Amino acid sequence: ASFSRSYLAPSRTAGESRHAEALQVLADILGGGTTSRLYQALVVKQKLASGAGAYYRGSTMDLARFHIYASPTPGGAPGSQVAELEAAADRVLAEVLEKGVSEAELERSKAGMIAAATYARDNVRRAARFFGRALATGRRAADVEAWPERIAALGVADINAAARHVLRLERSVTGLLLPKPAS
Repeated sequence: ASFSRSYLAPSRTAGESRHAEALQVLADILGGGTTSRLYQALVVKQKLASGAGAYYRGSTMDLARFHIYASPTPGGAPGSQVAELEAAADRVLAEVLEKGVSEAELERSKAGMIAAATYARDNVRRAARFFGRALATGRRAADVEAWPERIAALGVADINAAARHVLRLERSVTGLLLPKPAS
């Protein structure tokens, strides 16, 4: 069983592209590992999920998607577990929309993302993938090289504006994967 939701989002080349980097940071804050908001709320505190996360891929030629997901803990009735998981995820998103992200979350996320980008440049394959993806979607090598500075320049207001722009239920699709009922 699992819950997932995809929001229609701007990419670096389509829509409100000024939100692209902020959406990368928002995805990290919401679901970029065990310290993320979704993981902490759904897995650690509420023990509703065995895993939870978020991701955003802004390197598309058209609009992109911002995606959240979670899988319920084993046991129990999958239908009710997934519904409870969806409601809990909605509460996390509502809190982000109402109160915004914190300066501490933003700084932790930016530091981790910039460090990961720096280490990725040490790997020939990963560096080639980053540059190739950028060039294939109409960007330049200079755009890739300047990415860490653009991430570092983001503030809490940028992340919160991107969240308000994208995290709108009417511009999303929710998927609930339930096991086949026993006959």
